[in-house]
Amino acid sequence: MLRSLSSSVTRNIPATRSAAMYSTSAFQKREAAAEDKFVHDHDAELISKLRKELALKNTEQAVAAAALEAAIDAAPKLSPIDALGATSAHHSTAFSKKEAAAEEQYFRNQDKEKLEKLKKH
Repeated sequence: MLRSLSSSVTRNIPATRSAAMYSTSAFQKREAAAEDKFVHDHDAELISKLRKELALKNTEQAVAAAALEAAIDAAPKLSPIDALGATSAHHSTAFSKKEAAAEEQYFRNQDKEKLEKLKKH
């Protein structure tokens, strides 16, 4: 009776796979799934870290841009002569005013000449 029972059990198992293969395959699948989960979690952690760094960098840039705008707004406005390096006391003199007028006249004459050349063509 025992022989007939054992022979019927072995007949139910397919010939191409043994019981050892089934257990090994299940462990391999579980191991692969665990590795995939670890890699996925690790990648998600790295992405989260990069997003935080990017947000921090964007915040720092926004703060720096706001500080720069505030500094520009707070800076004293310079006249064209001041921008060239002259002092404000210097440009209030009659000589500097005459110089500025002569420069303005020079540029007007240059523009007039350019217009005349364009009209000829």
